[in-house]
Amino acid sequence: MKFYLRLFIVSVLGFALIFTGVWYFFFDSAKVDAEVTALPQDLPEFTLPNEDGIIEVDPTNKVTDESKVEKSELDKLVELSDRVNFVVFAHDGSRADTIMFVSFDPTNQYLDIINIPRDTYWLVEGYTERADHKKINAVYGHAGDKGGSQGLKQEISNMLQVPVNYYVKFNYEGASEVVDVLGGLEINVPFDMKYDDVWADPELHIDLKAGLQTLDGKNAVDYLRWRQNNDTVKSTGDLPRIQRMQEFIEVALKKSMSLKLPSVVSTGIKYVQTDIAANLAIALADDAIGMPASDITTVTLPGDAPPTSTYFISDPEAIEQLLIDMYRKGK
Repeated sequence: MKFYLRLFIVSVLGFALIFTGVWYFFFDSAKVDAEVTALPQDLPEFTLPNEDGIIEVDPTNKVTDESKVEKSELDKLVELSDRVNFVVFAHDGSRADTIMFVSFDPTNQYLDIINIPRDTYWLVEGYTERADHKKINAVYGHAGDKGGSQGLKQEISNMLQVPVNYYVKFNYEGASEVVDVLGGLEINVPFDMKYDDVWADPELHIDLKAGLQTLDGKNAVDYLRWRQNNDTVKSTGDLPRIQRMQEFIEVALKKSMSLKLPSVVSTGIKYVQTDIAANLAIALADDAIGMPASDITTVTLPGDAPPTSTYFISDPEAIEQLLIDMYRKGK
């Protein structure tokens, strides 16, 4: 049991805690994606079109010659920190989903998670024409070195202006199986959820009734993936879904810390890919031993979802302050 508990501690670091096989991603390093090994460090500046009330900003905020510019407070804090940063996400075909930035401070034992709405407006050079390409979740499906797990890792780094060292990718099949291993999870579904998408591959059919109930694997995944009902003209977007996910995590954590943990480990490990080495993950797990739950912080990316827009518009200044506060902790 001690061995499995150690694996669980490793999982916390990537916040693979979400009822999924993400928890145990570190020990399947043979599954590392062979998508790309090198990425451009600088992207050219470009102007966002003023559509849907979007303020024109430079999404990359990159500096061509850093030697000529004084380093920001955030840059200085990053240089002095030994934090290890991850992007943790699921994928739905060519789109990323459930995107999280996870930062672990091994010295002070802090774990910080920023949930990044999949509809966050973001441009990548060469993918600025189609509206559905102007979201952060579309990066995963881009071709070559601008896409895949490594491409998404790079763009999250560009968005937050801090390094992203590793990625963790899981799929919903693994999430479903892990919930079934746990014997289902008791969740209070806030309202009837009814949605059908015959164009999805495979087809997606969600039919959940309101009320407190035990969700099996399929229904648990449906609960987290739901965004709107069939008769809803406009999607509710990612913000309510992120809130449901955070509440769901608490239930999953409590039930995972039971005698079922060995079965959860052996099930979940099959559904995760990452680029972190197992020996480093074990070292980080040792650093996390004894970390109190009060030092795990979860927030949503600062920004807003205008009612007339299909995008979530991030707030660069608020993001920078959030990261500064994060990196200052323990100083």
